[in-house]
Amino acid sequence: QMQQQQQQMTRKEEEQEDVTKSPGFRREKQIDRQRREEKRREEESGGGARKERGAEGEGKGKDAHGHGVGGDDHKSSFMQSTFNMANILMGVGMLGLPYVLKSAGWIGGTITTIGFCLVTWRTSYYLGRELNGDPRPVSLFDNHTPSKTQTPDSKTSNGSHSAANPDTHILQRMRKPITSFPGIAREAFGDNGCICLSAVLYFELFSCLSIFFVSLGDHLHALFPSISQSKHMTIAAGVLIVPSAVLRTPKLLSYLSAVGTIATVAVVSAVVLSALVMFLLVAKAEHDFVGGDVEVVGGNERDFTLYSSKGLPLALGIVAYCFSGHAIVPSIYSSMARPQDFERMINVTYGMVLACCLLVGISGYYMFGNDVEDQITLSLEHQSENGNTLMTMLTWLMILTAMSKFTLTMFPLALGFEEMLTGILPSDLAMELIDSLVKIILIVLSLAVAIFFPSFSFLCSLVGLICTMIVSVIFPAMAHLKLFGSELSMLDKIIDWLLVVGGSIVAVVGTIATVQADA
Repeated sequence: QMQQQQQQMTRKEEEQEDVTKSPGFRREKQIDRQRREEKRREEESGGGARKERGAEGEGKGKDAHGHGVGGDDHKSSFMQSTFNMANILMGVGMLGLPYVLKSAGWIGGTITTIGFCLVTWRTSYYLGRELNGDPRPVSLFDNHTPSKTQTPDSKTSNGSHSAANPDTHILQRMRKPITSFPGIAREAFGDNGCICLSAVLYFELFSCLSIFFVSLGDHLHALFPSISQSKHMTIAAGVLIVPSAVLRTPKLLSYLSAVGTIATVAVVSAVVLSALVMFLLVAKAEHDFVGGDVEVVGGNERDFTLYSSKGLPLALGIVAYCFSGHAIVPSIYSSMARPQDFERMINVTYGMVLACCLLVGISGYYMFGNDVEDQITLSLEHQSENGNTLMTMLTWLMILTAMSKFTLTMFPLALGFEEMLTGILPSDLAMELIDSLVKIILIVLSLAVAIFFPSFSFLCSLVGLICTMIVSVIFPAMAHLKLFGSELSMLDKIIDWLLVVGGSIVAVVGTIATVQADA
């Protein structure tokens, strides 16, 4: 028995050594240490206050199982989590939704948007349940629910038995909870799976940098048409070196997210209100001049497409890019004060995001028809009269949004490369120099890609078909099968396999069709 125990301990040590070599492990351990330190400080600072409150606060902040739910002030409320999730999904990709309807038509574009939203809606459920360690709804559990790795007679932190009485039927998790996206990959597919997923995530982040460069070049060219798009992108790259090098901590970077939120609200409002005004003007014109069959906007006829199968791959890629954001789901789940509300939060978030996407797509395509550009803000800027202050302000806001999102995206990407060099660099000064050098190299490389492929819709579609299909559709379904396959019903298994196989086919065929169409 002693020899078996020693062999088991040796295997565990070898497994731990292998795990520490995987990408993102050091960052996960650092985050865990920070959370434990914050919790310890909070307990030390709040212990005396809790004693003074005594029986007055005994019944407050308890859930149905009698556990506290409001003890951590650093946790996010339901509304904060909903806002954060919606802010991630409603990004720059929303600008291309009217172009989706142009590519696939009214029917094809609408069905693609709703269909992919429902798919990623379901895979968001999968991620929450994989993080929770059980295939059943997250709402059935709380933070103190034991997993099957705990014995029925194991004691909780307060000394009571967690499941000593078999008649209580305490619900147990199938597996231990997981805290991160790489953690799901490591638990389901081992270190090799974690490395492959990290590579896809890093490629997606790098591609997003190029997309932001193209968006910057397009909007700056709309304001200053005498300068070429490539020169605008080069100037923007020089400007972005400063904030990318200065803003090194997530706390400083968090202030930039407010710009994206304001821009999203402004774009949705501008597109919907412009479409509403135009609809009222057209209705009034048709009422005053009966018999006109031609719809006019700005003196030009609008042409519409009902359905086009030829543009479906491009449309699907843009929609997929718009709904990318599953890599951030574990962070939002871990930050929630009540993780059992995760699926309800996903329902509210996806309902709002789908409504906004349909409003922007339908309104933008209604205004410009097949003349709409791949970024709706560019069409609004071109349609507006010279000196239109509101449209100019909106364009500048989109420029600031692209710059802020570029800096936010650069941070985790550069951090991943820095972690690979952590054990090699001799000092903190060398680490800071390498940090700046890595960011400059990433800026130059992403600028080169943007200059070589200066098409917003093409880059968004490729990233959506390749990266988002893997991260947001194929991986969550595969992990769901791998982790909980023995507990799933036949229907659930069939749905998972359809997502895996269907997502893989769409990714390959769609990518080939998009590249051939752009050639």
